[in-house]
Amino acid sequence: MTWQLFQIIGSIAAIGSGGGPAVAGGWAALVVAVGVGVLLMTPSVVAATSGTRSED
Repeated sequence: MTWQLFQIIGSIAAIGSGGGPAVAGGWAALVVAVGVGVLLMTPSVVAATSGTRSED
């Protein structure tokens, strides 16, 4: 999750830079970072990484 936070910060800086390709790349990176961050918080991932998953 830390990496996604760094990507969000970097992408916001790129969007604020005002350059055409940098702004487009910043938006793309922001969408990917937010998407992965949301997916990391799904119940199945949280259960798998926290050790609270039930034994099958």
